[in-house]
Amino acid sequence: MKEYLFIKNQNIDAMHTHFASLVHMQDMWLCGFEEISYARKNYAIVVDGEVYNEKQIKEELHEAQFPPIASLEELFLYAYLHWKEDLMKHIEGAYAFVLYHDHQILAAKDPLGLSVLYYYEDDYQLVISNRISLMLDNADITPKLSKEGVMDLFAFGPGIPESKTILDGIHQLAMGQYFTYKDKVALKTYYRLRAKKHEDDIDTTAKHVYELVEASIKRQMDQVHASFLSGGLDSSIITAVCAKETSDWRTYSLAYEGNKENFKGNMYQVSLDDDYIKQMCERYPLQHQELMITQKQLRDELKNAMLAREFPGMADIDSSLLWLCEQVSQKERVIFSGECSDEIFGGYPWFYRKELKNLETFPWLRNVNDRISLLHEDIKHFDYQGYIKKNYADSIADMDYLSDDSKEDRQARIHSVLCLHWFMQTLVVRQITMANWANITIRAPFADVRTLEYVYNIPWDMKFYKQNEKGILRKAFEKLLPKDVCWRKKNPFPKTHNPLYADLVADLLKERYDDPSSPLHRLFDDATLKELIESKGASYTLPWYGQLMSGPQLLAYLYQIDQWILTYHVQLDF
Repeated sequence: MKEYLFIKNQNIDAMHTHFASLVHMQDMWLCGFEEISYARKNYAIVVDGEVYNEKQIKEELHEAQFPPIASLEELFLYAYLHWKEDLMKHIEGAYAFVLYHDHQILAAKDPLGLSVLYYYEDDYQLVISNRISLMLDNADITPKLSKEGVMDLFAFGPGIPESKTILDGIHQLAMGQYFTYKDKVALKTYYRLRAKKHEDDIDTTAKHVYELVEASIKRQMDQVHASFLSGGLDSSIITAVCAKETSDWRTYSLAYEGNKENFKGNMYQVSLDDDYIKQMCERYPLQHQELMITQKQLRDELKNAMLAREFPGMADIDSSLLWLCEQVSQKERVIFSGECSDEIFGGYPWFYRKELKNLETFPWLRNVNDRISLLHEDIKHFDYQGYIKKNYADSIADMDYLSDDSKEDRQARIHSVLCLHWFMQTLVVRQITMANWANITIRAPFADVRTLEYVYNIPWDMKFYKQNEKGILRKAFEKLLPKDVCWRKKNPFPKTHNPLYADLVADLLKERYDDPSSPLHRLFDDATLKELIESKGASYTLPWYGQLMSGPQLLAYLYQIDQWILTYHVQLDF
């Protein structure tokens, strides 16, 4: 990751910055930017990320008489001069960029939002960065958790509205948006999903899905020699496609100390990964390595995972990925992940389970009253339910659909839109930030615009082929995978089932609870929090978020909240 910071401040002379690399230009401070002169005009630009069709873009710009391109910054600048604000429709990749010229700014991300870009605006300054810490350390921003931030944290957290953060005034660019700035930020949407009539039969559909997914994987294989492999459908598809192309493909899987002895299946986690990974290794000549994390390592990485994300996150679901990335980064610089397939192909239980799919709310937040019951009296009375209802309505208000969509197809579109703009963005930020902390790049080839646009319009009965989640994807790749792997019931990212972890995080949180200065005492009901700690999370029976964050993960999440407030000196302003 290339760290960057842009500050435009009317009181520039009064600023006290701490970043040695900041360059002073007129009424701005810049870090990480490249200054480029072209046609007697001066530009400053920074690009963070990757471009997958770089060769094609360079050829098109060469034909348009632009000079040879030596950096990503030059590529994006010339692309802007050629296509103006349509350049994001031409450049494929996972990226964010900021361009400054003649007192005007353009800031954008790729269409699917596979990067991070934060900004803060008030009456006298604009601050843009991909690191919250850079913004807080160098700009005139007071980190505050306001009433709205509290509602985001406890109604939605760790997933929050894609255009915001829980810090007052600090925003993110949402999927498919960019902004321009002259005197104030002007947000514009340049990409949204469009509904179209699906004309292909089931066999043609499966064939086209295969072609789209395979093409996306191959398009991103440059400099990649490895993939994560859980034995699930998505990582196995990526591994199989790559193993056909090269004889020395490397794979890595995550295992938890004590999981084999303590695993108990449920509706979300049906089976362990070992047997399915073994079948993939028997089918293809893979160089596979299992990496086993101890419960102590899982606990010890919780704070680092919060620092990497710069917000409270998915607790040990974050910390285990961070640890995995740290191990893999000793051998790999870039690696493939199966992330984003579930959002695009409909892999989550709420796409098909009767008790979930017709809920007129975010289906991963069905136990909001249980969340509220944990909170302190000072914040328990906030209108969380109304806030959730408004965000749900806003999220689907602009959804594109066909007038003759069936009820099932309309519902599938709703869940696709919700997952893409909420669930996927939370997981994308997790993947980016954990990987950046470990100095490795994770590519997610399922996150492909062509694939998304085609699959969005496949009727639900085709997507749910043979009454299986992601059924059309399974049909498309059934010849490439072992049968058991292809039709394996979806399992989410693996989590620990070792009771030792609950002991460790309960002790960790109790230490913070015993400190009277802990911010936990202003946020949570004392008796309920004490019961949660003493029961080692067992008093909270449903997942806090999604499919994985049950009792022990909730303890870890509360610990991350405590550490986040203390580390970033967050003012509680509600």
